[in-house]
Amino acid sequence: MSLVEGRPLVELAPLKDLVAAVASGTSNGLVGAGDASKPGSDLFTVIDAFDVPAWWYDPGKKMFTQPFTEGDILSSAESKAALFRQRYDLLRQRVLRNDNFMPVSFSDQEKDRFYKLSTIDSLQGREGEHFLIFGMLSQLEEGKMFLEDKAGSIELDFSGMSKSVNGLFTESCFVLVDGYVEDGVLKVEEIGLPPPESREKSRAAFPNINFFGGQPSLRTEVQLRAIEVANDNGIIVMSDVWLDKQETMDALSTLFEGFSHSTPPIAFIFIGDFSSKPFVPGSGETAQYRDNMTALGQLIAGFPSIARSSHFVFVPGNNDPWGQGALPKPALSEYFTKRLASRLANATFTTNPCRIKYCTHEIVVFREDLLKRIRRNSVLPPVEGTEVVKHLVRTVVDEGHLCPLPQRIRPVYWAHDHAMRVYPIPDVLILADRFDSYSINYEGCHCINPGSFSAGDLSFFMYYPVSRTSQYSKIPKK
Repeated sequence: MSLVEGRPLVELAPLKDLVAAVASGTSNGLVGAGDASKPGSDLFTVIDAFDVPAWWYDPGKKMFTQPFTEGDILSSAESKAALFRQRYDLLRQRVLRNDNFMPVSFSDQEKDRFYKLSTIDSLQGREGEHFLIFGMLSQLEEGKMFLEDKAGSIELDFSGMSKSVNGLFTESCFVLVDGYVEDGVLKVEEIGLPPPESREKSRAAFPNINFFGGQPSLRTEVQLRAIEVANDNGIIVMSDVWLDKQETMDALSTLFEGFSHSTPPIAFIFIGDFSSKPFVPGSGETAQYRDNMTALGQLIAGFPSIARSSHFVFVPGNNDPWGQGALPKPALSEYFTKRLASRLANATFTTNPCRIKYCTHEIVVFREDLLKRIRRNSVLPPVEGTEVVKHLVRTVVDEGHLCPLPQRIRPVYWAHDHAMRVYPIPDVLILADRFDSYSINYEGCHCINPGSFSAGDLSFFMYYPVSRTSQYSKIPKK
């Protein structure tokens, strides 16, 4: 080994001690619920949306690469074009890896046993033939819907569709369209979302890429699962926690009182809005908002075991400062949270959306009244008889994006669109919405909407990592 001034470049003794400690289960955080909440612990990590690694798929090299430029809030116009190209390339490579799109052999007998994608430029001069095309829905002319891919665009006619669709379709959604061309218009017979891909298959295709973000753990997956089993105290999720309402504070006091006599939860995920009224800069509400946060800190400090052991995550809503811009939304300012944070052993004020890594679990949290926005902008009616929330979850997961809406409806920072991706599919997807609460399993993902805590019936969800299930709970009103 090379030496510098008589010393090795790498000291092996500390590294060997660390590996031995991890293997024996005696390193910090390996045993004990409280260790998972210690600052710096790799068991519970919150990943800011602006820290999510950017991976761009290169269809020529068939691999992911990272862009050379840093993502700025005020990015160039090229970033907007790259945003849609990357969504297209990411989903298309996933579609082509699906078993239904992969030829099993080159024999003539096998050619009809798989689907073949065509591009829009290949449709010219081939009227009457059937095609399956992957592209993005867009409205290039008033009142007319088009399908776009990287080769061109074509007008769509939905009048010949024989059945309703599964999912919620809006402009900027990527879809598979089956139909034929007549007079320069694609007559749609069927339309569907791109087929989903399991988390295991996505990771197997690109095993050395960290899509989720955060530092990898030094522990093995077996050790991390053992920690989950030993500390299955649950993660509490609640949304619309209005701290300016006394009823909310009383309900939280009841909640903390109940857990103070048992093992504290692994974490509390508090999702905004944190005020019943929209925050208006310069309106004189700044001090009141900060005092509400301080009051929450004082309340939690009254239960030392919880304040010391549990991890607290705060995700802002649209009505929190400063929430009227594009996504991702920055974390709450330290001006509002400093007093609250000083009373908690481990508090994280993060962005909307954000990501949480707990042992083997990958959790995505997003606060948006998404169902209302998507239904309002849907271009096709969904299948009747199916719960609308199932259509929503399917749309988000199949699209691989938290907010598949056009930019004019819900803008996203162009250079940070990758932070909105749902790829690979996470273990838990929290879509905090003011719609009725629900929990749904889809393609190995447990999706939760805790509903509105303060505006509803003081309900919340508790997620158990070992069983990968969640429990609906509510606090009785006094």
